[in-house]
Amino acid sequence: MHCNNLPKHFFKNNQLSEFSTAMLTHFRMITLTIADLNDQVADMVVPGMDEARLEKYQIEKDSIRSLNKAEDIIMYMRKIKEPQNSNILLEKALDYQDEVVPLVLNKIRTSGHDVFIENTAILLANADVKYTEQLYDIFHEIRNAYARSELCIVFGVKKKVEYTELLLEQYHLIKKERPDQDYEQGPLLALNLIYGK
Repeated sequence: MHCNNLPKHFFKNNQLSEFSTAMLTHFRMITLTIADLNDQVADMVVPGMDEARLEKYQIEKDSIRSLNKAEDIIMYMRKIKEPQNSNILLEKALDYQDEVVPLVLNKIRTSGHDVFIENTAILLANADVKYTEQLYDIFHEIRNAYARSELCIVFGVKKKVEYTELLLEQYHLIKKERPDQDYEQGPLLALNLIYGK
């Protein structure tokens, strides 16, 4: 795709890191619905759990599988303890996306909870594209720099070239707001995904 919406030599002058939180989130976004991969990871990790962790994992897994209310799903998006249960939770959230996503979009405006932010980004990357547009509509109300960074990746996964201006703005703003972190990698990764870099 032509980069005519970007400053000249943008990608040459702004290098994408190979190892960042943004890259990890992107990996989780694109592998969420690959059941075989998730099962293989569980087959490797679960047998190595000690007895106490295994018990907590199973209780949490059973609880997530029984969820049927949007508010309860969102509560788990904040408090999930076992990484092995994240995909089960997010698949449940996708099943209820018409009830869950509007509430999530409301909460993400003020959230500073890292786990909730990451789960929200992964959910939106896999949800109906109409929610990507709703995310764009509320984007300037999102206070937390990490939340904005992670949510920018959604626009990249959805190939939203029309959001290039927002992504450039967020790249420079987040870099200025949080020079101590690599949060600018979120919008930078999104631009790389959109323009096929």
